[in-house]
Amino acid sequence: MISVVIADDEPLARDELMYLLKQCKDIEIVGEATQGTEALEIILDLKPDVAFLDIHMPNLDGLTVARRLLEVDQTIMIVFATAYDQHAIQAFEVNAVDYLLKPFDEERVLKTVERIRQRVRNPNNDSGQETLNSSLVELLKKMAGESVPGTASQAPIISKLAVQGDESIVLLDPKDILYVYRENRDVFIKTPNKTYSTKYTLQALEEKLANYPFFHAHRSYLVNLNFAQELVPWFNGAYTLILNDEERSRVPVSRAYVKALKDALEI
Repeated sequence: MISVVIADDEPLARDELMYLLKQCKDIEIVGEATQGTEALEIILDLKPDVAFLDIHMPNLDGLTVARRLLEVDQTIMIVFATAYDQHAIQAFEVNAVDYLLKPFDEERVLKTVERIRQRVRNPNNDSGQETLNSSLVELLKKMAGESVPGTASQAPIISKLAVQGDESIVLLDPKDILYVYRENRDVFIKTPNKTYSTKYTLQALEEKLANYPFFHAHRSYLVNLNFAQELVPWFNGAYTLILNDEERSRVPVSRAYVKALKDALEI
């Protein structure tokens, strides 16, 4: 079993990450913390294999906690949680195993878990660190609008998105898309008039639509906030987003995404 401590001052985000990690049978969550000082004490006491640290926490931020932990134990694995934060670049200094962007995506969390497993199996192999460093640099330069060697300076702005129609390829204007959703392994695009199937993954569509106001409201949904009309409380901290199309389409907003959505809507 791989023992884990999660430190995050946002209860909904902490609960969501715990839920996703519990899907992995070899992951054991041995503790949780709500702020930096508490995280440092719990981790030093329990000595877990991995510490998932939110970068922004009261008292001590995640980066400071990580540095202090590694002064005592160089073997502990660190995973940072961040929301496109400029301070994530400092993860280099503490040799983070990985970083997770908020709101959490199930597929991305599972990739992080696999990276942890590889590190457990091959503790002396740091070949994956170079890849991680490159990913962090690319992420942060995209945030700053800078160019990355060997890549375009920014994600291309697409004017049309090709999807499969009944008898032809249909070119959709991203501005006309209400939301995108995943059912099992299939991904669909909903417009005011029709639902289309697509070969793209949800993550690929999120990247293609990055220059439009799409929000990851649920691990299986992307919604165009230009169509948002009402935000209705639902169950156990979750919400439902009602859109302004004729059908008054309803998109689930999971607990871990509510705060970010309210921030995006300036609520």
